Amino acid sequence: MDEFGEEYGRRFVLLVDSRASNKAFQFDQALLMPTAGSYRALVDLARTEINPRIMRYLSQRWSEGTIESLSFFAVAAAVYARSVLDPPINIDIGRTLLRTIAACNRRCVQKTHPGGGCRAARNSMRHHLPKCIKLPSEISVIWGYLKRYIATGGAVCPSDAAGVQEAMKVNIRLRSDFSPEGSC
Repeated sequence: MDEFGEEYGRRFVLLVDSRASNKAFQFDQALLMPTAGSYRALVDLARTEINPRIMRYLSQRWSEGTIESLSFFAVAAAVYARSVLDPPINIDIGRTLLRTIAACNRRCVQKTHPGGGCRAARNSMRHHLPKCIKLPSEISVIWGYLKRYIATGGAVCPSDAAGVQEAMKVNIRLRSDFSPEGSC
């Protein structure tokens, strides 16, 4: 095998949607993100899986770029949850994005500091991604599992396995009578 082929095999991980669309998505192991083609394929899969009524509602509230970014995360987590996790979990992408927009609406209404929420900052009725839209917690947890899956080269880790941060954590136990020698 040539040098490029060997590097290619080590750097990219396939995530196969074996229970629904039978599509394969490539993720870059160094970046923990999909390749450009796989990103587009995940966004297209989201458009086919989201109910058209929900998509129309989302289009009224979010820009096209925001919908693409969030649907990519939701679909990647959904594909991992239904194809890799045991037992599989079914995630409704449309409902997940509706919960995301509801949480964003609550944050925008409750903002009391000058400038308000993301809608007030842009002087429009549309939300935009960096200001206040955050992934729902169930997607965030599964996204963490997916990143671990990609980082390990496609090895399935049990859900109770220590994450990278937990595995590298150092526990320091001080005596109860400990006091620092000098002050800052």
